Amino acid sequence: MRRSLLAVVTLLAVAVAAPARADVSGPDIVSFLNAQRTANGIPAGIVEDPTLSDGCVKHNNYGALNHVLIHDEDSTKPGYTAAGKQAAETSVLYAGGGPWTAARNPFETAPIHLHQLLAPRIDRMGAAETQGYGCATTLASRNRPAPPVDITYTYPGAGATGWVTAQTAAEGPYTPGEQLGIPAGTQTGPYLYVMFDGPDIAPWSSAHATAASLTGPSGPVDVAIADNTTNGLVNYLPPGMELIPRAPLATGTTYTAAVTADVTPGGGGPARAFSYTWSFTTSGIRDNKVKVTFAQALGRAVAISVTSDAPGAVVEATGPGATTSAAVGADGFARMVLPADGTWQVCARSGGGATGFTAVSDCTSVSVAAPPPIVGGGNGPGDGNRTTTGVAYTASAALKGHTVRVTVKCQAACRVRASGTVRRGGLKVTLPAKRATRSKAGTVAVALTIAKKQAARLARRSGKRVITIKLTVADAKGAGGKTKTLTLRSR
Repeated sequence: MRRSLLAVVTLLAVAVAAPARADVSGPDIVSFLNAQRTANGIPAGIVEDPTLSDGCVKHNNYGALNHVLIHDEDSTKPGYTAAGKQAAETSVLYAGGGPWTAARNPFETAPIHLHQLLAPRIDRMGAAETQGYGCATTLASRNRPAPPVDITYTYPGAGATGWVTAQTAAEGPYTPGEQLGIPAGTQTGPYLYVMFDGPDIAPWSSAHATAASLTGPSGPVDVAIADNTTNGLVNYLPPGMELIPRAPLATGTTYTAAVTADVTPGGGGPARAFSYTWSFTTSGIRDNKVKVTFAQALGRAVAISVTSDAPGAVVEATGPGATTSAAVGADGFARMVLPADGTWQVCARSGGGATGFTAVSDCTSVSVAAPPPIVGGGNGPGDGNRTTTGVAYTASAALKGHTVRVTVKCQAACRVRASGTVRRGGLKVTLPAKRATRSKAGTVAVALTIAKKQAARLARRSGKRVITIKLTVADAKGAGGKTKTLTLRSR
């Protein structure tokens, strides 16, 4: 059997642990895919093969044990099985992009992978989503009988409505768009997939596009065209082509696509022309994606990085007896101080209402704990509330890596200045002063960072590190400030 090259897709890579999700079985995944194909006029009725699905389960286990996403297995590594290796070589794979549901195919924005899943001749398939890894065999069996006459299939199908207006394709090693000069991460219109079949067309026949267009009410749409002859895509796709609108489409609009291609029969011989025209209508609301891409906690202070197609994303944290929220700023971060120790569910939400985007959310979990008490003198942080003539406050400090984070909770608007020193084995390093202002009661934090060269010098000394922080807290006008000392000892 002539074998297509395969790629892998990592659909989500975050720095925090995602909530555990239930596994998705092979029969369920195949059922979801059959429904998706049927809705767009692509031959369905794919039979779930338990043996192939078991191979997918085994390869997912191999991936989880070795923390890899790869189309192979090493017999010397934990979890190796012959069935898993065969699944790896004949499947599309993903990690962290699930769960696969009736409404969500994890390969929807991975064009090469999705095109393989839509191949008309697939008749049997194994699949599994387990331990955060997913696998679906696209090459194991493409033995569906050839149609009696030439036929063209498309995704979206003819007459489809409510289609997305935009997408940002992402997969490895590259997307078709990248091979055509569209930079990675570019938001385009939705990829339009075309598949040709006929009595003498083989699953590995080649199609060469000779013409393609997409037209809306305002006229032609600029599209890029990929096919079986595009550099880097040879043997990747079923016989067919892809149209890529270079910019998002308009909402609630009907578009007409037309394609012509020369397709070479499976047994060789001269290519013959296939031509097809179809229309689809976009949704009145733009497709939206929101992701929590990174979350970092220092004590109870948390910074959450969020990407969102829709504007105005908000992060809501729900934890021990409380819920708090913060808007995502222009830098892509939402920052908040959680009121209690423990595990919090953090959800980013965007879209809906008058935004013109679908309302979506993405959640993860983060554990926080207040920093331990810091050794200090009579005015140290362990004494609770501190009162100057200007403003009352509490303060604490914590060391993480090479950064000392000083957190001050002011009972009114305040100005904070922090500086310090680090001593170890006779070496003294100065931490440059940092300032912060709070316009109303609440928490403000400053980070004092030990420079890399100085950190390296300290690392070569023996003994405990003694970190002394000089903290000045004044009122909003800068009055009433008194300097307090916080002392932190560490290894």
